[in-house]
Amino acid sequence: MKNIEKALVTQVANILFVETSEIEVETPLHVLGVDSMGMVGILVFIETEYGIDLMSSDLQLSDIESISALVRTIKRRQGK
Repeated sequence: MKNIEKALVTQVANILFVETSEIEVETPLHVLGVDSMGMVGILVFIETEYGIDLMSSDLQLSDIESISALVRTIKRRQGK
């Protein structure tokens, strides 16, 4: 789980042009400053990196609200 979390932290930091140390995994992404285009970038990254299409699935806001939520969603979709 830590590898997925680390990859997502890096991705969000790159989108926001901040250091990874500034990213809290429990903080909602919109509070961190991720806008709709940034969220699309995160979802494309997840699809490319993990082979999981989250954009056309039955997601709830709670599934993608934070990095921690995204990690849980990825793990659940991978069946792990």
